[in-house]
Amino acid sequence: MIGALKSQLNLKPHFYKESAKVGCFGCLMGGAATFYISWFLSFYFGIEADAPLHSYDQAVVISFFACCIVVLILCLYVFCALSAFAYYGLKFKRGSISRDELVNISFKSIYPKRWQKG
Repeated sequence: MIGALKSQLNLKPHFYKESAKVGCFGCLMGGAATFYISWFLSFYFGIEADAPLHSYDQAVVISFFACCIVVLILCLYVFCALSAFAYYGLKFKRGSISRDELVNISFKSIYPKRWQKG
């Protein structure tokens, strides 16, 4: 994880902007998916949208929020990975990056050395 952050923060400006836009798009899509999944989870837990949370058992509310946090983390990762895979997959098709670089960028957030500063 720390290596992935260092890899992204050390990108040349063009590649940093590119990766930030792809990541932002993935996060927006993941956030939207989290909203809808959490809405369905509330039905599963029996939580009504128009009822105050203090009217439910504390264990139900804590379980619901724990599930929502797990869903948020999973959705952000999945949608960021999918958006990166789609965007950088086009670069792979054009021959700009290799298959290994595509997998490293999309799923591990590790960028090629030639994209790094210095």
